Amino acid sequence: MNFYDLLLQKDVNELHKQLDRLQLEHDQTHWDLSKVKELAAENVDLKLRLGLLVRLLIAKGVFAAEDYAKLLTDARAGRSAVKTASDRATPP
Repeated sequence: MNFYDLLLQKDVNELHKQLDRLQLEHDQTHWDLSKVKELAAENVDLKLRLGLLVRLLIAKGVFAAEDYAKLLTDARAGRSAVKTASDRATPP
């Protein structure tokens, strides 16, 4: 393979990379708007149901509101709110 062939191959490889990048950008920017709206509506519905379930569990005494608030705080802070058996066995 001579120097010209190497340069040509390099150019072809760069063009393939650019084409792949452009295809990815195209795929990411062309959302099906009706599907997005459907998913957003489903998300709202699931959040409402979760809120009702949490209120029911608190009312039934399954857990306290403070416990749920702590779970939310830990989750938002990025900490795991669920303790596994190995977590409990390890001293703090």
